[in-house]
Amino acid sequence: MVEKKLIQERAAIKKRKPTYKRVQSNQFARFRVVKWRKPKGMGNKDRRNRKGHVGMLKIGYGSPAAVRGLDKNGFKEVLVHNVADLLKVDVKTDIAVISATVGGRKRIDILTEAKSKKINVSKVKDFDVAIKALTKVKKETTKKETKVKKEVSKKVEEAEEKVEEKVEAKEKVSESKKEEKKVPKESTLDKLEKEEKKTPAKKAVSKEAKKWI
Repeated sequence: MVEKKLIQERAAIKKRKPTYKRVQSNQFARFRVVKWRKPKGMGNKDRRNRKGHVGMLKIGYGSPAAVRGLDKNGFKEVLVHNVADLLKVDVKTDIAVISATVGGRKRIDILTEAKSKKINVSKVKDFDVAIKALTKVKKETTKKETKVKKEVSKKVEEAEEKVEEKVEAKEKVSESKKEEKKVPKESTLDKLEKEEKKTPAKKAVSKEAKKWI
């Protein structure tokens, strides 16, 4: 174990360390995402360490060499993906860090193996509590998933029924329009001919006949 004084010293240095940003990151949005770049301009204020500007990187902000890469308790972090990776971990100087991509079942196996070998695991104070929490989450999620699936299936069925009703209504409207188009519209001449047929034809009376009337 490394001395606690060096770890405390590193914490104090980190508090004083400024956050280095790229030059003109306050003017251009594309520079905010990019990492720090060394300013090389002839009159650059940051490069010349002017007052009111963030200066250049300095070796004085670095942590002590004996404590670099160690956690708060002075252990070296070792990334673990499966049970076989626990063989790389030294009980006295190292601490295991379970990868974020590891699932629940494999995580339980790693914790049980670490408990038996007395290996320290980061963010795990009590192994039994951590294992129980993982098993409980599994059971609760299965119950919740069934309820959610039922609700989703009902909503999907209702939505499908509504869509079918709309489609049927549209089809009926389209059919009625097609039928209207098939029936030919009567022209004005056809209408006149029909009217003439309905009304009896008036007999033409000559002028001579009118005299005798």
